Amino acid sequence: MGLAGCAEKQRSWTDGLWIETPPDYPFVPNRVLVHPLTRATTTREGDWKLRVHFFFLDAWDDQVKGLGRVQVQLFAAGEVDGDGIEPVAWQEINLNDLATNRGHYDHVTRTYVLEVPQGAMPDWLPRALDELEAAKADGNVAYNSFAGRLTIRVVYQATMAGGEEVVASNDFVLAP
Repeated sequence: MGLAGCAEKQRSWTDGLWIETPPDYPFVPNRVLVHPLTRATTTREGDWKLRVHFFFLDAWDDQVKGLGRVQVQLFAAGEVDGDGIEPVAWQEINLNDLATNRGHYDHVTRTYVLEVPQGAMPDWLPRALDELEAAKADGNVAYNSFAGRLTIRVVYQATMAGGEEVVASNDFVLAP
C-alpha cells in the first residue's frame, strides 16, 4: 500500500546551498568575533595583503561554523590629501554556499579567512599601512598615522527558519 501526497523535498547538508538555518539546528551562531590573527602583511614583491580572520560563537559561547552572509568593512578616522576617508566594504561572502564556506574556513585556526590583496584595497590604505609599519619602532605614534585608527568590522547576517534575521558585528583595531 502506498501513500501519495505533496511534501516538500527534504534538504541535505550536501545540496551545496542553504537559504536558511534548519529549524532543529541548536548551534546557530549568535556572535561573530574578529580573531587577533587578523594582520596586514607584505608580499615578497612589497605589496600589502590584508588577512582577516573571524569566527562564530553559539549561545553557549562555543566556537561553531555558520551559515549566512558576511561582509568585511574597513573604517579609518582622518583625512587623505584633505578629504575624509570613506568606509570600504568588500564583496559579501555567502557562507550558505557550502563550497564557499569550506573555501574560507581554516581548519588549523578554526577561523574563517578573507584575504584582501593590495589591488582590492582603496588607494589610501597601503600608505596608511606603511605608516603603521614604521610606527612599530615607536609605540607612541601607533595610532597617529595620517589615516588615524584603522578599524576592521565583520558583519554577519543569517535568516532563521521562521524568517527571523540575525545580525551581529564585531570591530577590530588594526595596530602594528
